[in-house]
Amino acid sequence: HSLSRNTALPFPLKFTTIHPSTMATPSNCDVPNGGADSADDFVETPKLVKVEAETRPDFKELQSIERKRREILLRAELPFWRIIMFWSGTCLKEIASDSLVWTTICIYVGIRIFANVIDYIPESVDMLSKTNIGILGGFLSFFLVLFVNQTNGRFLEMYGFSKACSGRIQDI
Repeated sequence: HSLSRNTALPFPLKFTTIHPSTMATPSNCDVPNGGADSADDFVETPKLVKVEAETRPDFKELQSIERKRREILLRAELPFWRIIMFWSGTCLKEIASDSLVWTTICIYVGIRIFANVIDYIPESVDMLSKTNIGILGGFLSFFLVLFVNQTNGRFLEMYGFSKACSGRIQDI
């Protein structure tokens, strides 16, 4: 398997391009006759990508990362109500610090307060009641089901990869 630009690693990677002149040719291979019958057997590609690690975490950082991972793994045995109370290792920390989430909530709360304070029904609400909004709901439901199905498929694929990895680690 090769690394792609989307591979998540605990340290940053630097991608560099290798010039085609540094590629294997019959003249610079260790295999007699370059491992090919003729020079025509080699296909030149214009670019190759070489992956170099810029910085690797030191041993202390690796121990810290592993300690956090083990803590999260041990939480899986806890009851549900205890699991949802954790702050670290969950998405709650990211959601709480995301300005887009808070902006959306503030806009919603503002609209709800405005709707409860006024005594009349705005014209825009009357206009929406005359339109056929059910068609839009049908399309949104279709796309939601499609998206959830794809997301579930990706989850199951990644779960299979992780179980295969776990099995190979246990084989060692």
